[in-house]
Amino acid sequence: MAEYYMKDQIEKKGLSQHFSVASAAVSTEEIYRGIGNPVYPPAKAKLYEHGIECRDKRARLMTASDYEEYDLLIGMDNSNLSRMRSIVGNDEKLHLLLDFTDHPRDVADPWYTDDFDATWDDIEEGCDALIKLLSFDQAKEKLVLASGSPRRRELLSQIGIDYILDPSHDEEHTKETKPELYVEDLSRQKAEAVMKRHKENWILGADTVVSLGGSILGKPRDEADAARMLRMLSGHTHQVYTGVTLLRTFAGQVIYQKTLSVCTDVTFYPLTDEDINAYIRTGEPMDKAGAYGIQGKGAVLVSGIRGDYDNVVGLPVSMVHQVLYC
Repeated sequence: MAEYYMKDQIEKKGLSQHFSVASAAVSTEEIYRGIGNPVYPPAKAKLYEHGIECRDKRARLMTASDYEEYDLLIGMDNSNLSRMRSIVGNDEKLHLLLDFTDHPRDVADPWYTDDFDATWDDIEEGCDALIKLLSFDQAKEKLVLASGSPRRRELLSQIGIDYILDPSHDEEHTKETKPELYVEDLSRQKAEAVMKRHKENWILGADTVVSLGGSILGKPRDEADAARMLRMLSGHTHQVYTGVTLLRTFAGQVIYQKTLSVCTDVTFYPLTDEDINAYIRTGEPMDKAGAYGIQGKGAVLVSGIRGDYDNVVGLPVSMVHQVLYC
């Protein structure tokens, strides 16, 4: 019933492009000749009572691969959750449906109570609460920005997202060497560093680096380091990677986490020493990955880009917008 109700509400709210919902049994006891619970007459009758059509479906058992495929794995009761834990071997994405409500509890089991009305009420309450929590309403809530970057603030304001500024002051470190994994890990650390201060919020962490031939270029240490980076980039195409982590907290716990990265190719004109020194004298390179800012005076260094411009500035806001369901 939960799967069909969730799909019905998602469609009615116009959120079908953002949510993918499927159900799976956690033991063979829940499957009869390969057919899953929705076909049981009382459950089907309850769905029809609320105007939701359902057809017999082939049931399947949950597998460990579901942990990688889905962002959330929801159990109806603690017995479900225990079996799910034994299948996927991890707790981070596992939740009870009614954990998202003001009164966490197991969903009433109609196979013991014979009360499908109580089960329906619990499913309705839990699914509605979950959809609300995962649907960012920019008219009613603010995003926590775990970054001090003025460019990221400007980009969020540009698309109409209000934010609470709470930059992470921790020193992030990572063992990752691939640029995309490097920025993803650092963005995750930034978001997680502030989440304890925000019990029921969306939180965004981000990190940007420049990569040339697989070598990662962060912010320059000094003017000499900035000149070194700009000489490396002169006349070449490099990549700009931004990692983004979005967390949703509820009751002080992370209920949803999405970490992604975006890559944009940027090509520089050939630069003379005079070009490089003149740009460094502006002071602009010193707080920017790769020692340049495409949105400022550094724009004259760039002969072309392929990909998301905002990603080069410091935040791929179109991707952020898609994840937040704004």
